[in-house]
Amino acid sequence: MSTEPLNIRPEDLTGGNPRAASVRLEGKSLSQAYGQRRHDFRIGPQPKYVDPARKSLNRPLMEPRPVSQIRDEVLALRTARGAKRAMKSNAAVVTAGIVTFGTEAQEMFLALTIEQQDAAFRELAQAVAERLDTSLEALMVHCDESAIHAHFELRACNRAGIPLAKATRPALMIELQDLVFEVMSRHCEGIERGNRKYDRLAAGEDYAATVHKSVRQLHHDLPL
Repeated sequence: MSTEPLNIRPEDLTGGNPRAASVRLEGKSLSQAYGQRRHDFRIGPQPKYVDPARKSLNRPLMEPRPVSQIRDEVLALRTARGAKRAMKSNAAVVTAGIVTFGTEAQEMFLALTIEQQDAAFRELAQAVAERLDTSLEALMVHCDESAIHAHFELRACNRAGIPLAKATRPALMIELQDLVFEVMSRHCEGIERGNRKYDRLAAGEDYAATVHKSVRQLHHDLPL
């Protein structure tokens, strides 16, 4: 699990299909969840790539519950499942999610009204939670960085007590990208399905463009 907040990356804007939207997920331990929330809800000092003059443009669409409350639910669901071992201190309590857009998709999405944008983000975040059989815990739209995107948070285990890290296998992640296309294209005509990583490699794209980069790398490659 990354200690950096889940955030936009270069390939979200420059790689794959520029007319596509995408979703990424990353498990966060109790301490990492607090850090992610400080980033998502702009609590305390923020990185230099965040423009404080645009902070008022951010839109909190769902305020989070206390992380400790979500952790207690995760523990109760594990117990109900019959887990014998104690939960590790670095085990995921929440799963951070992010919705991003390719360059052309971003332009199309920004042409929508704020109300239309928010409706799309709400439907997609809830659809992902339902597909993973878990609860949606928070949703925030960021407009004070280099590109519009939305952060959302899920409880890190499903209703059967299985960690999402085990439930989100590659095949399911492909299904989630299909879900992103289905939902976002209903709200924003012209948005397309993203290209699969292996299809991009087969088409000759450089491998480095298809892998995750850190927030620091992102803002080195994509100055504001």
